[in-house]
Amino acid sequence: MKSLLLPFVFAFAFNALSQGQSSKRISAKLFYSLTQKHPDALIVDVRPSEKFAQYRIKNALPAPVKNDLLKLEGVVEKSDSIFVYCEKDLRSGPAAEVLDSLGYHNVFELKGGLISWRKNGLPLDDKPLSDQ
Repeated sequence: MKSLLLPFVFAFAFNALSQGQSSKRISAKLFYSLTQKHPDALIVDVRPSEKFAQYRIKNALPAPVKNDLLKLEGVVEKSDSIFVYCEKDLRSGPAAEVLDSLGYHNVFELKGGLISWRKNGLPLDDKPLSDQ
């Protein structure tokens, strides 16, 4: 009997844990695909400003500090999709948590950061910011 209940207990526990955070960590290919299908979606780069100036995902906006994310409240609809990334997958998780705490429910985090993005051969915008 215990062996029959174990899969149900595991599934229930996994579901309960996954309800805590509404952001979704997704692969580079899926991240790219979704941003292409939704060109008006907000793409947020949470890397330091000097890194953003060197290269970025096309149409991304810089938000290197928490206060930049807090400014989105009241400007971006809670139902809008927000795509968040960093370089090594270190800053995007905390940024997604901030957005979750503000009530955004469609937050997508780039799993593996731009390292994964480059490994998958996906395009980067490296034009100088003054030319954009």
